[in-house]
Amino acid sequence: MEDEEETFSNSGDSTGSEPDYEVSPESSESNGSEYDNDGVETPATRSDPPPNHRRKSQNVAALVRGNIEVKRQSLFPRVYSVVDAEATLRKPFKPPCSIGYSENKEQLTRRLWARKRFVPWGSSSPASIHITNRFSTPNTIDNGDSEESESLPPGIEPLVLWQPEEAKDQNVEFNCITVEPLLVKFLRPHQREGVQFMFDCVSGILGAENINGCILADDMGLGKTLQSITLLYTLLRQGFDGKSMVKKAIVVTPTSLVSNWEAEIKKWVGERVKLVALCESTREDVVSGIDSFTNSRSPLQVLIISYETFRMHSSKFNQDGSCDLLICDEAHRLKNDQTLTNRALAALSCKRRILLSGTPMQNDLEEFYAMVSFTNPGVLGDASYFRRYYEMPIVCGREPTATEEEKRLGSERSAELSGKVNQFILRRTNTLLSNHLPPKIIEVVCCKMSPLQSQLYNHFIHSKNVKRAISEEAKQSKILAYITVLKKLCNHPKLVYDTIKSGSPGTSGFDDCLRFFPTAMFSGRSGSWTGGDGAWVELSGKMHVLARLLAHLRQKTDDRIVLVSNYTQTLELFAQLCRERRYPFLKLDGSTSISKRQKLVNQFNDPSKDEFVFLLSSKAGGCGLNLIGGNRLVLFDPDWNPANDKQAAARVWRDGQKKRVYIYRFLSTGTIEEKVYQRQMSKEGLQKVIQQEHVDSEMGNLLSTEDLRDLFTFFENTSSEIHEKMCCNRCRQREMMSDSSLKSECMSGGCQIDEEDIGGFAGIAGCFKSLKSHEKQVGTPKEEDLASWGHHHCPSTVPDPIFQASAGDEVSFVFTNQIGGKLTPIESTVRKIEETEHKSLPVLKKDLSRRPILTYKNKEISPAAAISLNRDSRSSFNLKTLQQPPSKLMRTLQGKTKISLLPRTSAGIQIPSNRLSPACINDDDFQ
Repeated sequence: MEDEEETFSNSGDSTGSEPDYEVSPESSESNGSEYDNDGVETPATRSDPPPNHRRKSQNVAALVRGNIEVKRQSLFPRVYSVVDAEATLRKPFKPPCSIGYSENKEQLTRRLWARKRFVPWGSSSPASIHITNRFSTPNTIDNGDSEESESLPPGIEPLVLWQPEEAKDQNVEFNCITVEPLLVKFLRPHQREGVQFMFDCVSGILGAENINGCILADDMGLGKTLQSITLLYTLLRQGFDGKSMVKKAIVVTPTSLVSNWEAEIKKWVGERVKLVALCESTREDVVSGIDSFTNSRSPLQVLIISYETFRMHSSKFNQDGSCDLLICDEAHRLKNDQTLTNRALAALSCKRRILLSGTPMQNDLEEFYAMVSFTNPGVLGDASYFRRYYEMPIVCGREPTATEEEKRLGSERSAELSGKVNQFILRRTNTLLSNHLPPKIIEVVCCKMSPLQSQLYNHFIHSKNVKRAISEEAKQSKILAYITVLKKLCNHPKLVYDTIKSGSPGTSGFDDCLRFFPTAMFSGRSGSWTGGDGAWVELSGKMHVLARLLAHLRQKTDDRIVLVSNYTQTLELFAQLCRERRYPFLKLDGSTSISKRQKLVNQFNDPSKDEFVFLLSSKAGGCGLNLIGGNRLVLFDPDWNPANDKQAAARVWRDGQKKRVYIYRFLSTGTIEEKVYQRQMSKEGLQKVIQQEHVDSEMGNLLSTEDLRDLFTFFENTSSEIHEKMCCNRCRQREMMSDSSLKSECMSGGCQIDEEDIGGFAGIAGCFKSLKSHEKQVGTPKEEDLASWGHHHCPSTVPDPIFQASAGDEVSFVFTNQIGGKLTPIESTVRKIEETEHKSLPVLKKDLSRRPILTYKNKEISPAAAISLNRDSRSSFNLKTLQQPPSKLMRTLQGKTKISLLPRTSAGIQIPSNRLSPACINDDDFQ
């Protein structure tokens, strides 16, 4: 220990500082005499110890002989003092660094390090602490510069955003603005174009009046975050005059994405940018973080904050210089210019504004105007002028009943508006992803409702209360409540049952409807809902198809699936289905904490985990999540806002996906769900206003405004109301001529039917050669152009073998759109069926062949109403059974298990029974 102390003492004194202790003359003389008497002291030579070492030895000798008084002095109070110690000790611990703990902990180490130093006994002088003498802080900026000065990889050109022309004034020097190599080497071609576009807008070099901001409206998955970080980092370090163009930037984002932005910035630029992210912080921490950022002397450059937090503390950003660049992620949150959040952000004294949104056009042009006015105020005039000059002519020209003059005027105004906004709006569709992702197929599946659903649906829309509300144009809240109840009924009658029992608004049309529910569903105590031992699945057409789809996926492939719904009640039914069938599942809804969400995502994406189903609420988790662990996704119910469905559908077809992607949209045939989807297509048609290429659409809206208001009708005998509204010529000609003559007719008329199997889906399903002309898509249609998709009247022609096996009698019509991908997909692994399962197959077939048969008014039905529907004498359902043997026991791996007999639904693929063990498999999984 003395050697270590000596080392520290010598190193400290080598700088020429005074000694840290004093020795009294008496001690010196006493020590000297004793040394003389002992004959130790000799004339000074080059080998003598240094004075400090000699003085230390003298003090030690004096201490041993008792000739020196020792006073221990505390080191810490000399370098740190606390005001209001008791109050301070009660506060929670906070890192001493302003930016928290960094990964390498250099800042923390510098603040907490205290140099060890020998303090002689009896010294009255204070301890000398020189932290900087003992700690050398690495210069991260220099290291970053050395990295960035490296040359780009071969084949990658530098990205020069701006370079000066020959200046007339030779005294003024301008520097080129170039994206740093550490970022440009990761940019794809469309991302380089996006960075250049945003720079041109926010730097003002366009020369257009009132344009200082832009909207990056790329589809989900095209890398809007990386493009924004690239521009942000470039402007923080460079400018026209050699100084940085931006000193402080604010990133405003939904609460769930604050930590994602922090992680992304650190991922791409490391610690080169000083930032503070306010996520799940206390009010005191938020105020402290904002004050630190707005302080002109603060080194912080970027603030990441949620929309709600900014709104509550917007007054702290009133001073000039608090923000030079504003980035708003998921900027469709700003579609209403009357909200407090919009007003708070609009009042920010920052002209450079970048809005990121994959769905800038959501419901109507008025919302689009609000976003444009926020980005570049005044560029489209005031709201009344925009409504009169642009919105009304464009909307009227798209109506099916519009005159030729109205169509012409609407087309002109649409082209004029498109030319203006395209100066500062850049939108690329996700077809660009096909160069980097595997193929994808989208299937819009129309499912017939069960008899119970149809009976409840008809009873509700023909009830006196609903008719009165429609005819009298009741309050909007009441109409919305009725619409919500119908949408829930389309998902499953259980949701309506819960609503009726709770007495929620909108249930007045379901008076005396509990009698329609089968008694087998209420076998619990006090008649509570139990689900009839798994038979509840058959009460919904969509749920029945989904159950078979999950069964075939689990048994035959290693694919994982994401189930998306707008209602948490539906997610609970999904969870119940997974528990009964023993499917591993994860669930993310509004009640899931922000910190837990990423853990769930990582667990689902981990291939080493045995996960199968991810239950996702479209409202809570539709934005920003990367669920590439799954390659199949089901949108179980449509949303009025197409942006919500598009956001949710983009969770699996993203960077990192290696397998073929299947997107399913489930719609209940002839119901309000088809009308909601039609409304989505009408809204999607307005996207052409902001497309670079203006497409003249003769169809306009598929529905008139009058038709869209007619929501409370039920087309029970149609295969697809959407398809009928289209007046599809391809399918009409199918009935009038042979396939060969239809093909030649289409080719001569300019209808280029795609003879290529895009993505190879039909080839895998083994149906490509047998597909008829109307079952093949026309070219590469857009997602809203259903008329050019493949039209399948029979599920057996859908290019998806798993869906073919799962469809059953409930599927009435399917639209398909195949999207190619240049990335060669990893094909799904086929699961092997154990021999024990094959042995049990004949026994199950024998039992299932003697299931009961249901009749409804003397007509045989599929058992969605199934399960002895004679609740009382008023019920229309009658159960007739054939001679039925007693329940049988089946041998499983765990022993004998009793099998309950369920009604047979169809001769095709059946829903699997409630699995009691891994070896309990019925014949429905193999037919």
